[in-house]
Amino acid sequence: MTPLLEIRDLTAGYRPDLPIVQGASLTVATGEFVTIIGPNGAGKSTLLKAIAGLVHTSSGTAKLAGQDITNIDAHRLAEADAAFVPQSANVFTTLSIEENLRLGAHTLKRGLTAPRIAEAYAAFPDLIPYRRAPARSLSGGQRQMLAIARALLTHPRLIMLDEPSAGLAPNLVASAFARLRALADSGVAVLMVEQNARAAMQRSDRTYILAEGRNAIEGASCDLLGNPQVAAIYLGGARKAVVS
Repeated sequence: MTPLLEIRDLTAGYRPDLPIVQGASLTVATGEFVTIIGPNGAGKSTLLKAIAGLVHTSSGTAKLAGQDITNIDAHRLAEADAAFVPQSANVFTTLSIEENLRLGAHTLKRGLTAPRIAEAYAAFPDLIPYRRAPARSLSGGQRQMLAIARALLTHPRLIMLDEPSAGLAPNLVASAFARLRALADSGVAVLMVEQNARAAMQRSDRTYILAEGRNAIEGASCDLLGNPQVAAIYLGGARKAVVS
């Protein structure tokens, strides 16, 4: 399968002399749901931010559909048909839901804004009753819905998410990952960094495990879930996986 996103030997960090990501590589195909997990400090979020142009890459390459996006200006990410949803500060809390969506649609051609926002509400109907309310009034789960809905307005081929389950009530985590699974099934490439490793792997196609900024283990998520070594080191002990 030809990758849509191809990361090769990427080294990146907040200081040139102190790289956090040290030669990581990964691929994501169209319609594939890929999860990145690993211990705290492994460089997971930094890798995602480097791909999105928010952290400087000192070596290695990032390509999207064959186009070199290494060190892309973050504001040009949408032009490359990609979107990034950060873990925090991912909505404008003083603006209404409608205003957040209109802001996210500002790069669209004239005539596309209204139908794309209608699509967003259709995909996330829980937002409809709050369309005039400020985003600060939303629950954690609703804010994540809004952030994802806004990211999808441009119809990206790739969406990257940093810890989308952060702050969610446990009963909402399965629902959030199910939505991302459906998104991948619709043809969007999904790349997600997640601490809730077991739940994420139950929904994703493949998983990369990072350690100290490097690839440690990778493979089909279902295979890694059943790997005793992976379970013991990264999943808090061997347990039978149950998809809710």
